Amino acid sequence: EREEEREREERGRMAKAKKTEKEGKAPRAANSGKTNVAWLVCSSVFGLTLGVSLYFWNTLKRTSPRFSRKDSFIMTKTHVDMIRKYRSKCDLSVEKLNQLIKDFQSQMSKGLKKEDEMIKMLATYVEKMPTGSETGEFLAIDLGGTNVRVVKVLLKDRKVQEVVAHEDAIPKELMTGTTKQLFDFIAKQVKNFITKYMKAQSMMMKKKKAYPIGFTFSYPMRQKSINSGELICWTKGFGIKDTTGKCLVELLQNSLTEQKVNGTVFAILNDTVGTLAANKFKDQDTQIGLILGTGSNAAYIERTSRCSKLNRESGGSGSNQMIINMEWGNYKSSHLPYMDVDKDIDASTLNKGAQHYEKMISGMYLGEMARRICLKASKEINLFGGTQRNKLEQEWSFPTSLVSKIDGLGTEDLHQVENLLSSTLNISEKSVTESDARFVAELCTLIGDRSATLAGAGVVAIYKYMLDNNQVDQGQRFVVAVDGGLFEHYPRYPDRMAQTFIDLLGKKQAQCIELVHSPDGSGIGSAVIAAAQCNS
Repeated sequence: EREEEREREERGRMAKAKKTEKEGKAPRAANSGKTNVAWLVCSSVFGLTLGVSLYFWNTLKRTSPRFSRKDSFIMTKTHVDMIRKYRSKCDLSVEKLNQLIKDFQSQMSKGLKKEDEMIKMLATYVEKMPTGSETGEFLAIDLGGTNVRVVKVLLKDRKVQEVVAHEDAIPKELMTGTTKQLFDFIAKQVKNFITKYMKAQSMMMKKKKAYPIGFTFSYPMRQKSINSGELICWTKGFGIKDTTGKCLVELLQNSLTEQKVNGTVFAILNDTVGTLAANKFKDQDTQIGLILGTGSNAAYIERTSRCSKLNRESGGSGSNQMIINMEWGNYKSSHLPYMDVDKDIDASTLNKGAQHYEKMISGMYLGEMARRICLKASKEINLFGGTQRNKLEQEWSFPTSLVSKIDGLGTEDLHQVENLLSSTLNISEKSVTESDARFVAELCTLIGDRSATLAGAGVVAIYKYMLDNNQVDQGQRFVVAVDGGLFEHYPRYPDRMAQTFIDLLGKKQAQCIELVHSPDGSGIGSAVIAAAQCNS
């Protein structure tokens, strides 16, 4: 009985313990649930607070470049949006460039058939190509850009043995004065040059032997023979009204005679023709002469049979080939990557409506493009704090040399870009933020890329045209002689052109095209062609 009573007591205690334990678990579970809810609420509030804080911090950094480090990649959203807009306008995809090339070639064909087409394809009557065997001392007069150069060239032993040159800037008032004032100025420079550099002149005077002269005239002209030509239109800032329709060789010869200069003009030619001829004298694989400087133009060797507009009664030797002066600067097309400022620049020039291609490529206009876009950015996105507009409103105040320097620096040295902008444009240093400097650096790169790519596409158009018409062979070495400060001094300009060849032709075929810098090609070429004519 006692054992049974102990067992009953033990079972009672166990039942009581279980009851107590069960009753205690319920409050603990309730407390745990409340804790979990509180933790979730706190986490959500913290996360939301952190997210909002980061959003406003990033917004502050984007709109305030001063919060960033100098080596950071920061540009405000407004700056980014504007540079993207201009990039989209300058679509230079392979597809777009191929459309451009096809249209360009179509205009070449039209120019060979008829006068006064968009790409003029002017006959030069240079049919006797330099062979390298020309010898003697010759004088060249080079009127191009805004300067006149006089050059003495000695050809001997299949080499250019000596070159002596002197250059003078043409006074601005003469660029819009009279024809006689301009040609008298040129004749005086020739007389001064002969007095200073050509001692043999006195001997020639005694023998009554005239110096053979080649005249490089770097503006659109229509020729009737190799020693006659009439101006079509002035470019590069000239606006002399009484020159059109007059024989340029006669104008020069008359002024030389008045200045008692004993010389005879044997040939008149464009600077692109001179560049081609000068390099042809040294390298017989030369097919194109190209000018990339203040202006831009190209010349190439064409079969005379393809130039159906050629009037043989006007001159010529009956040769089967001739150098064609393309005047490619006058090309314009819906396929060109126009920016809004291109039309503004065109409207402000003396030759409004003409030379669109040249105005997108040549060195004369690159700085003005940058200025106009910066002025627009000052008004729309507060470039330079929006306080320096008066410094940007003066036309042509942003030199192409500044575009070149900034493009060379790129975005790697924004502090130096800031200094250049401040010192060259006379802008307060405090007004030029890092974001401003990056915007201008990317803008200058865009302008340089567009120029070099369009120039490269033009070369490819001529190359493919000559291939398609069996004037050169597949895989043949194809030399392009180039003269001009843009090609020589603008950072990576030849490399950008070469990349365009690769993009459009493929690496293997692009290797056939060689860009050769031909310094002073326009001057030497004029003397070489005069030599060829004189010797013949």
